[in-house]
Amino acid sequence: MKITKNNIPPYVAFKTFQTFLEFLSQGMPSRIDRSVWVNRFSGSNGTQLMTAIKFFELVDSDGVPSQDFNSLVSKDISIQKKTLRKILFKFYDHIFELDLDNATRYQFREAFKKFGTKEGVLVKCESFFIQAAKFSDISLSNHILARRHNNKSNSNEKIKSQTTQVSQSILSKKNSVEKNTNIVKIILDKYPEFDPSWTPEVQKAWIESLTKLYESLSN
Repeated sequence: MKITKNNIPPYVAFKTFQTFLEFLSQGMPSRIDRSVWVNRFSGSNGTQLMTAIKFFELVDSDGVPSQDFNSLVSKDISIQKKTLRKILFKFYDHIFELDLDNATRYQFREAFKKFGTKEGVLVKCESFFIQAAKFSDISLSNHILARRHNNKSNSNEKIKSQTTQVSQSILSKKNSVEKNTNIVKIILDKYPEFDPSWTPEVQKAWIESLTKLYESLSN
């Protein structure tokens, strides 16, 4: 395939792409248009799905599905893998010029830059290809996959750390509330009951002292 700059390769999440294929496996429509996906996918996901479909030439100019498209939605997973593998080799031919079993992350990135896509989208394009290649049993080097594994691990560690901090904060507040509740109970047990016969000054002092106690425990 001749590389055309700004011919953006798929950048939709591969899982979303698979979900769309699974939906179409229930019955491929005679034409792929917005009405097919608008009620099942968000506007951005729908747009990204159409970008993938057009990039892989899965429909003609009238939106009629190709034979490859029909094969992709086959209920036979072996046919799905075989078809997707063929499609990947056809439309990512310059990527396969690399020795993907040994290529570095930088080599992989440089090859994808030839599509002319923006840096932010480029990462998503790479992710789609990686997941599609793994599904199609295409071997990729550990160098290409390493950064993804590290990012996932770091992300999990960050989430775990944040969860621990939140849990500790909640526990601390709970202990503080329980402690304050016990203190209040002890103080109130020793506090004189309000007596309407008290002078206004004593009544005012009693109310003010209770108010200050409440405010100190609320901080």
